[in-house]
Amino acid sequence: MNTIENRFIALVSIIYGVGIAGFMIPSLHSTFLWLTPYTILASFIFAWIFHKKWEFKHMTIVSIIGIIGFFIEYAGVKTGSIFGTYTYGKTLGNGFQGVPYLIGINWAALVFFTSSILAGRIQNPYGASIVGASMMTMYDFFLEPVAIKLDFWIWKDGIVPFQNYIAWFIAAFLLQLLLQLSCKPIRNKMAGAMFLIQLSFFLILYVWIQIF
Repeated sequence: MNTIENRFIALVSIIYGVGIAGFMIPSLHSTFLWLTPYTILASFIFAWIFHKKWEFKHMTIVSIIGIIGFFIEYAGVKTGSIFGTYTYGKTLGNGFQGVPYLIGINWAALVFFTSSILAGRIQNPYGASIVGASMMTMYDFFLEPVAIKLDFWIWKDGIVPFQNYIAWFIAAFLLQLLLQLSCKPIRNKMAGAMFLIQLSFFLILYVWIQIF
């Protein structure tokens, strides 16, 4: 299992590495933008495939987190009062009234990934939720400029408001706490790797955008 798991992690790392190169080359942008939703979804699926102990309650809570995350984004887009004023582009695929379905999966994935990394390391659910939310907010910090560049979403006046990061942390904390208080997260090497690979992906592109 470990050998297969390590091979999958290596494969996903290569795929994301190729994606970085693809986004740096303007002529390849359209191809890699088209692949983006499938890559995000595949990362989530891979993490579940290699989950050591499937529990119905755990899977249910993660699914509920995805649904809540979607409606938080829906309210955010419609009111502009949660994260700030923004609209989604076409990169993340189909959705409901301008909000991609994939964004709910992304919320579920990030909570699942980070809670899997912290499982067994921080016993206090509130402490684990604070650290998990901090990890997710750091992820969003590096994601934002890349997301704008790749037409994930567009902010009013092209500026990411500080309000966004505060709201991200609060929402992430509450969703982390829901999971922590409902069931005990289990360490998942693949989930942890997916988070670190995605974080590295956005960090590298973040630096690239700042330089070029």
